[in-house]
Amino acid sequence: MAPRIISLLLLAPLITAQKSSTPATSSSGNNKPLQFSSPIQSYTIFDKSTLSSPDYVSPRRKFLPRFRAGLMAERRAKEVLMEEQRRGIGLEDDDGLEAGSSGSWAEASAAADERKKKATEKRVESAYDAAVKGYDQRVAAKKSASPVSAASSAKYQFVGVVNDGKGSKKNRDVSWYARKKQKNSKWNVRLVHVNRDAVLRDLFTKGKVDVYGKYVNEGLDTAAFAAAETSGEDVDGEERENTGMKPLVKAHYTVKERSWKTMWNFSPKRMFTSPSGSFWRERRINPGMYTDGTTVYESVYRYRDGKNGMKPVAKLSNFLASPGLGYEQKMRAVERLKGGDEPDVVVEK
Repeated sequence: MAPRIISLLLLAPLITAQKSSTPATSSSGNNKPLQFSSPIQSYTIFDKSTLSSPDYVSPRRKFLPRFRAGLMAERRAKEVLMEEQRRGIGLEDDDGLEAGSSGSWAEASAAADERKKKATEKRVESAYDAAVKGYDQRVAAKKSASPVSAASSAKYQFVGVVNDGKGSKKNRDVSWYARKKQKNSKWNVRLVHVNRDAVLRDLFTKGKVDVYGKYVNEGLDTAAFAAAETSGEDVDGEERENTGMKPLVKAHYTVKERSWKTMWNFSPKRMFTSPSGSFWRERRINPGMYTDGTTVYESVYRYRDGKNGMKPVAKLSNFLASPGLGYEQKMRAVERLKGGDEPDVVVEK
């Protein structure tokens, strides 16, 4: 039996952003809520004269007093109507119900109740409109009578950038900057929190930057290294199955601006040496045997979908104990796992 060459397949965990809280899942446990992240969040402190000016009042502060004045007028109108009804003022004479020659008494009574209801609603609406109109007139008179506010005496504006520990050279929570205040500017202090992850993703989707990944094999941990030294002979069967010889692989990502210096992320060598044939087809992995230190896989390719795959063949310990594999090939695979070689294939999950 011809000896087989075992290549390495090292699985690297996908580096994910830290989450402030665990997202809730549905009853099935498969769906997760969609989360939106804003690239820039800011908090602005305006001038005191700007906040007190009627021109810069928020819509909520404009609407609520006006609405309250109308509701108070409606309440007073309803109280007056109830008092008049209690005293019997404004009630129609019941003799008028019998004056009609056509129709029954029930129909005439229903028509009289409907007329009374409409008259009551019209009276309440008129009270609301009159109160709102009077409030608008008072606000307009107060606005015209108020003197013009003087300009702010502050000559500078201060901007604070909240640092998240990524890219700040100095260990500061907030970096402050100052600039001369513009003529028509109405604020003095502004605090800005930049979500660097959201900004980078936005730049990547727009084709402004490229992300380069490098996977570093840091070798085996203590238990796995001991198992590799003895080829798993001094380790119990259950412990050997759990430990294996899986190395530690870490991913390092760098972001570079897409420009003529990087040839806009275009590689003629990659274009002619490893074409995928179509944009939705994956480049085929070299055929052979791969291992992640625990299980041995055989590379497969599904031509119908243009997708790569890894088919589990056996455990690495059983594979190394197989008489069909030479001693040199076994030691070569173990040395690659221990030595920290660069992985041939990386699957992020």
